[in-house]
Amino acid sequence: MATKKDKPALRGSKLIKKAVEAGKTSGVLSEPDPIPSGLVRKMKLPNGESLSPGLKELLATDNGWLGIDYDEDEAEVEATSLEDIVEEHFGEEAVAAFGEAYELLGDDFVAFAAELDRPAALYVGSPDDAGEYPVVSLAFDAGVARIGGFVPFDVWVAQQLGGLERGKDIGDVPPEYAELPKTLADANGDGRIVFSPKAGEQSADDDDEDDDDEPEGAA
Repeated sequence: MATKKDKPALRGSKLIKKAVEAGKTSGVLSEPDPIPSGLVRKMKLPNGESLSPGLKELLATDNGWLGIDYDEDEAEVEATSLEDIVEEHFGEEAVAAFGEAYELLGDDFVAFAAELDRPAALYVGSPDDAGEYPVVSLAFDAGVARIGGFVPFDVWVAQQLGGLERGKDIGDVPPEYAELPKTLADANGDGRIVFSPKAGEQSADDDDEDDDDEPEGAA
């Protein structure tokens, strides 16, 4: 006979429904602001694919908390770049510190407007077996960049809204979901769940090179 321990962990729309109820109880989702269900059904991600089950469930219930941008006429979720996310949250001086991450994570991101403990965004790369895309979190402290997590969107939302225990560090998830970040890190990166990327070249260096080249091409 199956026991409670044998029940599979909730995923997708079922997990989001649990998360939403927790968010309503805590007051985070006290005034839900849903996107019309007809639009949600038609909406596409930046890669042209349909929304994941978890994202579809959340947006049909509320987008006020998560705050993703979308084009209502085109029924498309708006994309952004990792560089723009870094600059918005940490300033222009932090952009070069994440240099390696721009090459490793070359697909589109979807920015979140929610007030979070640490900046995070949806990475529209490869989904997991449940159809959920990874959420990538960022930190920048004392000049040191850290990025990763690769927590499936549905699990990440549940952690943020109180439906699941929130992790203390980037990529931390409850034990029943422990294998998922590694699977998504393998599918979307080089297997590292969280890492400090090698810094890229400073933009000022590029400007200097452009200045050096300019006189040579002058008439």
